[in-house]
Amino acid sequence: MTEVFFSSSDIVSAGRLRHLVRTAPRGMHHGGNASGRSGTSPDFSDFQPYAPGDDIRKVDWNIYARTDQLFIKQFMGERELRVSVILDASRSMNGARWLFARRLCGMLGLMALSGDDHFHFFTAGGSVPSVFSVKGIRNRHRFLDHLEQLPSPAGAGFAEAAVPKSLPGASVRYIVTDGLEPPASFRPLFRKLGKSAGEVRMILLRQERPDIPDRAGDVRFIDSETGKAVDVALTANTISRQRELREQHFSELAAISREYGIAVLEAEEQEGAAAFVLRKMRKAGWVR
Repeated sequence: MTEVFFSSSDIVSAGRLRHLVRTAPRGMHHGGNASGRSGTSPDFSDFQPYAPGDDIRKVDWNIYARTDQLFIKQFMGERELRVSVILDASRSMNGARWLFARRLCGMLGLMALSGDDHFHFFTAGGSVPSVFSVKGIRNRHRFLDHLEQLPSPAGAGFAEAAVPKSLPGASVRYIVTDGLEPPASFRPLFRKLGKSAGEVRMILLRQERPDIPDRAGDVRFIDSETGKAVDVALTANTISRQRELREQHFSELAAISREYGIAVLEAEEQEGAAAFVLRKMRKAGWVR
């Protein structure tokens, strides 16, 4: 991991922050996070399927002898979180947006690993899907190296590609995307995520600089998802209409997100990943 990709100051900032969830966490150990529920009772609560990184001392060997499957004993008051991040790797995420998105995922991952939480990360929509699942602060540089070496976005259909992915249990899931696909294409993914336990949050990457020209004239538009080019003679009315359609697009996406109980925050590339987390995510009650 190079300093250019992820600065040492951002590593320090992320290490001091923790994910905050309103629902009860799906963890097995005392972690460094907070939830909307608290408790200190050592009483048995439930069983949880074993996952790499879990404390082997909490395996219930009686259940293993009967079922040949590993389960962990879960006790009341334990606050370890399972944090999952789904990154849009479709073609429209290329360029400066891709760097910003990976840095943002780096912040989310470091917060989880510094809190000794389980962390699961995967990309969807790209030509080569990528998965990274770890636990513990010792893995933070491995994760940053993984992010830095991800191939450039080169595919299409992020939401559609994410649906068939296997989703481990999570206390909170983050979707990091530019949301440029048709809003309706997100419905199957939102429906699937809504059926799983845990909170779902979407971080929508937006540009401060508009991608629609300010002046009339002949221009060539290139679809950022498909790569297809269209030559257009822009008039003042056409420019106004295109802006209306763009805002309508994101309004529809926001409405669908609310329908499935998914919280949304907009992140501008120009503000930087660390600043977004420290200001907007903290203000929204997503981190502490």
